[in-house]
Amino acid sequence: MPRPLSKDSCNTCRRRKVKCDQKTPVCQQCTKSNRYCDRSERSTEFRPSRLEGVAAQSHLASMTPRGALHDQKIARLFDHYISDLSKWYDLSDSISTFEVIVPRISLEEPLLFYAIIALSAMHLCKTTASSFRTTAELYHGRCVQLLITIDEDDAVMSGGVALAATCLLRSYEILNSNIDPNMHLRGAYSMVSVHDLLSGDLNRGLVAAGFWNYLREDITFSLFETCPLKMDLESISLIIKHDSDQDYLNSITLILGKIINVAFHRPFTVQEWEAALEMVRQWSSTCSERLQPFSKLPGGPGTNELFPQAWFLQPCHAAAMHYYLIALMILSIHATSQSFEGLQSLHLHEHDQKPKDELAEAFALDICGIVFTNKTASVTVNAFGPISYCPCQVHTG
Repeated sequence: MPRPLSKDSCNTCRRRKVKCDQKTPVCQQCTKSNRYCDRSERSTEFRPSRLEGVAAQSHLASMTPRGALHDQKIARLFDHYISDLSKWYDLSDSISTFEVIVPRISLEEPLLFYAIIALSAMHLCKTTASSFRTTAELYHGRCVQLLITIDEDDAVMSGGVALAATCLLRSYEILNSNIDPNMHLRGAYSMVSVHDLLSGDLNRGLVAAGFWNYLREDITFSLFETCPLKMDLESISLIIKHDSDQDYLNSITLILGKIINVAFHRPFTVQEWEAALEMVRQWSSTCSERLQPFSKLPGGPGTNELFPQAWFLQPCHAAAMHYYLIALMILSIHATSQSFEGLQSLHLHEHDQKPKDELAEAFALDICGIVFTNKTASVTVNAFGPISYCPCQVHTG
């Protein structure tokens, strides 16, 4: 009689009936076979009582994306993704890969199509009609089942389809509070590792678009939990050439990720802190004037506004400022009395004269103000990490 698998085994090993070493974020079995390491606490098997029965499962598995879109409910969900949700993922992408390319590819790639419908249905379930949950869970379950079966040689892996689908599932898990909010982020880590993006080209394309989304999601989780990223960014060179305003967001994203990996792991050495400051300084010095707010209004004590207000030309400008302020906040927290003078030499968002014990709070208030002023969905969604990190820097009373 075979030994029962541990309750901590990943679902991928369970389905393959192999022993899992339970290593995180990706177990050794999945690492060796270059498979998606699924750690959902829920079974990825469908339950007929909740998901319209076995007939619905087999029907979905046999239907092509184009065939599924003959159903007007599915067509509505597909359109909801294109019209509303896709913009979340194109925040730092000047060619709108997730809005334009992902839907087109999904018509031929069931894995990506299932992820789109699952996310769209869960979003409408949470915002419009709870009846969409059944569809959301049906398509989510089928998508995860397909992810588990792919390996490194599959075209969906090399072409970035699997990574893009996993980024969409990451949003699904955030919306669906009943499952591990970090499950698909761990899965995406294995996709990034397989693509060897850590030493590759981070320019345009589906793989690159998926990478930048993964990195921003990784940063969000790290800011929320005050922990290092899952990805080691040391081997990735900084972006020097900025062909679009979105590239400035990608550039500061990479810088912030590198800073987080040190600051949330151990104290900075003097050399590391100075190197981090220089990265931020160089980024700031290359930024065009158009990335700055086109209008600002002070906030706080003595004003009519609780938070400062700042309006930006594009969502990517607001998001870039968020990450810039978070980087400055972390550096100010870890600055010594001597190194703090170097930090003040930067343009500190009009806080150059503030003492060290007030600077982090000033940055936090600016971050909150940007969110409340710029109500674009993509900015709001991406601000979850910065906002979650801010309360510990704001003094009350």
